[in-house]
Amino acid sequence: MNNVVFTVMKREIIRVFNDRKLLFAAVILPGLLIFAAMNLTGHMSEMMEGVADTHVYEVHTVNLPDSIAALLAPQELRIQVIPTTMANTQRIKNDIADQNTDLLLIFPPYFDADIAIFDPVTAAEPAPNIEMWSNTANSSSAEARGIVSALINAYHHSLTHRFTVNAPTAAVPDGNFDLATAADFMAMLLSMLLPMMFILFIFTGCQSLVPESVAGEKERGTLGTLLVTTASRKQMALGKTLGLSFISLLSAVGSFIGLLFSMGNMMADADALPGDASVLGFFSVQDILFLFLISVSLALLFVSLLSVVSTYSKSIKEANAVATPFAIVVLIGGMGGGLAGGTDMLLFYLIPIFNSSLGITAIINSEASVLNIAVAVASNLVFAMILTGVVAAMFNSEKIVFD
Repeated sequence: MNNVVFTVMKREIIRVFNDRKLLFAAVILPGLLIFAAMNLTGHMSEMMEGVADTHVYEVHTVNLPDSIAALLAPQELRIQVIPTTMANTQRIKNDIADQNTDLLLIFPPYFDADIAIFDPVTAAEPAPNIEMWSNTANSSSAEARGIVSALINAYHHSLTHRFTVNAPTAAVPDGNFDLATAADFMAMLLSMLLPMMFILFIFTGCQSLVPESVAGEKERGTLGTLLVTTASRKQMALGKTLGLSFISLLSAVGSFIGLLFSMGNMMADADALPGDASVLGFFSVQDILFLFLISVSLALLFVSLLSVVSTYSKSIKEANAVATPFAIVVLIGGMGGGLAGGTDMLLFYLIPIFNSSLGITAIINSEASVLNIAVAVASNLVFAMILTGVVAAMFNSEKIVFD
């Protein structure tokens, strides 16, 4: 029995090592693609952090005491203290909710004097409380809150808890001083999940169709029969690409519609969303058009890419083996836009897959530019045309077609 197991195992190992295409696809290509994709993602993350290193945080303060002013003063913190009055606080809260400014700190009128005489052991009254209003759905507001909280908490511990921060008040009984709404959190969730899922759905739909149509016909011997017809091989390659792209697009649209109607139910506070408590309320007619154009360009790109892989492969099994590492690259590219937080740099919209992720993220954040979307779609189409040309050239190679 052991001899049989060893013999079969040896046969399988020898088969893979004798097939250079399969060996490269299964062993070498995944590592190369992951290394390249991760390094590219790392470099892009450095270039596109959510808050620039030069960003100055706007911190509005009411009754700012000298003790806290000294904590916020160092220039390296990049904090601009803007004194205001209680009469202006509602306007500032609205600006924070609209992501137009970062933070609001409201102190009791005699904060330093009150904490100097406050004894947490014997006090009958609540400790002096600092209200810190922020919007955690806004990256700059969230970072400003983190920086200021760290400074104030360190000071709080040094004074043995003589004051509180964001304790429940009569006006805010739940102690929630975060001005981010359910719609803001839905937008954050969508910007992280939707680009990746949307792009991966399209790729998966293409991968389920292309190997069977191209590599499958090679494996069955019918591709050679098609190529001896009066149609040119370039026309044959273009026809296959367009036909498969149309079917793949239908698959992507079906998946996207299902995603649209299900995402609203993922939110615990879906009832707080505007409209019909689904993500359909987030997309305008223009947004839907942009998403459709991105879908078309991605379907053409993925079909042409997988057609190259399938034409190169001898069988469906080999085509799927070679295509699997590309799925990892597609996944990383799909995540890139959400992780990067979006960017208006036109250069990044020239990078296939990643540009689509950036475009979808911009659509979700209501920051989509017609120029950026047009460049992303055009870039995908240009690469699809180049890859389709590669397929046509491969069809002209007797060695590749009849291998």
